Amino acid sequence: MSGRGGKKRGKSLSRSARAGVLFPVGRMCRYLRIGTHHQRIGAGAPVYLAAVIEYLTAEILELAGNAARDNKRGRVTPRHILLAIANDEELHQLLRHVTIASGGVLPKIHPELLAKKRGPKSKMFYDSQPSPTPVKRPVVKTAAQKKDTPSTSKKGATKNTPKKVVGKTQAKTKGKGSGKSVLSEKRLFLGQKLTVVQSNIAEIVADAVVHPTNSSFYLGGEVGSALDSAGGKEFRDEINKLKAAQGNLEVAGAAMCQGHNFPAKYVISCHSPSWGGSNAVSNLEKCVKNCLVLADEKNLTSIALPSIGSGGNGFPKQTAAETILQTISKYFVTVMSSSLKQVFFVLYDQDSIDVYTRELSRLEVDQN
Repeated sequence: MSGRGGKKRGKSLSRSARAGVLFPVGRMCRYLRIGTHHQRIGAGAPVYLAAVIEYLTAEILELAGNAARDNKRGRVTPRHILLAIANDEELHQLLRHVTIASGGVLPKIHPELLAKKRGPKSKMFYDSQPSPTPVKRPVVKTAAQKKDTPSTSKKGATKNTPKKVVGKTQAKTKGKGSGKSVLSEKRLFLGQKLTVVQSNIAEIVADAVVHPTNSSFYLGGEVGSALDSAGGKEFRDEINKLKAAQGNLEVAGAAMCQGHNFPAKYVISCHSPSWGGSNAVSNLEKCVKNCLVLADEKNLTSIALPSIGSGGNGFPKQTAAETILQTISKYFVTVMSSSLKQVFFVLYDQDSIDVYTRELSRLEVDQN
């Protein structure tokens, strides 16, 4: 009857809309009744289950989208989902027994394969490679000097512009007054960049720099002297505090302190091993790995390394470069969730530059 009073019936809402979730609460309740032997299921159980599954889905899709963007892809594939789960420690623990169809396998190289020496074919290929063209260090002018420099015409270029090329990478400068020349660069499969630069390590712009030293944190050698000269008394006091707290460093050990008066926020002092004996190469691998672990503990994104071991410690430069590059590549493959995105190899003499540029071009990147 039209004259009958009473409240008008409002529009019905689903349980998902009332709970504020996107996943269907009713369907979750039905699955709970089918998949469990309990007769009574609380009203909040399917809501909670829908919210948890929605959160996990959103988290995986976000990480997979980041992986697709890092690989320069516009579509998320099962491969990107696999990498997203593997890069997240909690998701990897939750889904460790799950197989993702068409996701491929995780990149991994067995240490036994990396420890084998190169065969005669790779030795012949190495000898047949031409040595890279040396690059002159560019001149960084001040603002006053730039005003006095005449402007160049469109037809001709300036005479001071470096145009020599090492391999396929053109030398260029980055950073104001840093005098950094990028000589060679390679991107690993998981996105990390390995870059060979020619610069003073005290002027490099990175989150941390590595200082090869001895057990007593001696500020000698090329790296120690450069950091000591730039850091001054504040940096020396920081090293003394670290020595008092840490004690003597064991061989291949590493310790971190704050930097002063130079761009790097932290300095990682490592006890560089000496050449000779059966454990020389393994100690160098352990030394580099300890430096990377310390950087990851601080969630650093960039680190600068000199040629560890090839100075006064007697390591052959080619052996040191090959060991360090392989150790870094293997570390990123095994860790998978590293915060480091940029590794600089800061060199100055032309001999070390030639060796590292050549070894970086030979470094194989696992694409599996």
